Amino acid sequence: MPPTPDVKQKIIGVTTLLIIFTILGSLFVLERPQNSNLTAYETQAQKIFKDAKNQFEHIRNVTLPPDIKLIIYTKQQAIDRWGKDPSGLDTASLSRQENIYKSLFLMAETDSLNGAVAQWTTSWTAASVGNEIYVIYENFWPWNMPDAEATLIHELTHIWQSGLPASVSYDTDKAYNALIEGDASYMSAYYKTQYNHSPLLDNTNYSNSGLPPTNTPGSNLIHPSVSDALTDLNLFPYINGKTFVSALVDAGGWDKLNLCYTPTYTPNTTEQILHPTKYFASEPAALTSAPTVTDNSWTAIPTRHGYFSDTYGEYFIYIMLNHWLNNNQAQNAAAGWGGDNFTYYENGPDFLFVWNITWDSIQDAAKFNQALTDMLNAAQANSQGPNTWFTNGKYLTLTWNPNTASTLILCSTNQTVTLPSFFNSLSS
Repeated sequence: MPPTPDVKQKIIGVTTLLIIFTILGSLFVLERPQNSNLTAYETQAQKIFKDAKNQFEHIRNVTLPPDIKLIIYTKQQAIDRWGKDPSGLDTASLSRQENIYKSLFLMAETDSLNGAVAQWTTSWTAASVGNEIYVIYENFWPWNMPDAEATLIHELTHIWQSGLPASVSYDTDKAYNALIEGDASYMSAYYKTQYNHSPLLDNTNYSNSGLPPTNTPGSNLIHPSVSDALTDLNLFPYINGKTFVSALVDAGGWDKLNLCYTPTYTPNTTEQILHPTKYFASEPAALTSAPTVTDNSWTAIPTRHGYFSDTYGEYFIYIMLNHWLNNNQAQNAAAGWGGDNFTYYENGPDFLFVWNITWDSIQDAAKFNQALTDMLNAAQANSQGPNTWFTNGKYLTLTWNPNTASTLILCSTNQTVTLPSFFNSLSS
């Protein structure tokens, strides 16, 4: 998990909203468990941490900051610091994101995004905050080589990484995180391939030091109350990001990868992550606008990036469809994505979102139109006639003019605002 350049943050990947707890002030050291094995555990952890720093500098031919620290936390310490206090959560934004996910059938109506934080906090193995690396005592086993040292190299990569440009959308966030986590995941995997051949390592020194046999704790990246679709969204930076980074290194070595951290060369759409050839071709997202409401009692809600519209991107569309459709249809329907504009409104207890998607061609728009219709049928949304559905108190309409390469999705708790007359322009 990466640090941020300006503010110490711990990112808890429970939702695709990326719930952020801001860490302010100095480190508060809590009492650690005292037992006969703790001294040996800390000694071994610090030993492989020192070697991990040497390994990272050797592989990337760089110098790490000299003040990096390794800190051991228990699960309870992690909960006390990051998992208990809800004051750092933007509950209003979380509620809006939940409305969107449920309206698009990405999660069940009975599920909640608010409440899985403590469970996730105890499931990660290591995290970096500023120049500090934290490992969870119950989850991180320093004798499990080379995996344990590979975990530390993953976090050292985050400490080394330079800051990226300010994100402007959901899709950009995913692309940036794919570079960040993909790089770290690739580095840890690359280290493991070198482990038995590295002159820097004396592998005979990594024995259990006489401690009794113990099952190696693992890291669970899936919270049981979060749908598979949201889990896939959360894992995108790690899995697809690693594939993207691998393509970069294959194309131009470490220098090609390092270039991504300069503003001109930073990937900024999930389309570029999914299709590296589009990254190499510098293919941007198409500028896309959306119709505005005629009733000024509705208020446009800014995104967490400070804009009044968002972009969700190709990967989000793929996951939305793949949650209900087979992989081939979902991939084929999402692959023609060119750009999108997502705007969210509120009026008292009611909400409305307008999602205009630009496709590469009319044929691509037709594929998505059919796939979304198939998805809604598979989700057993209640049809109200052609291209209109009403389920769980929400009305959804899909508009597509077969002569255009764009599709428009309208969804609201108020039926009247999903009608064309409610908008200044409904060109699609």
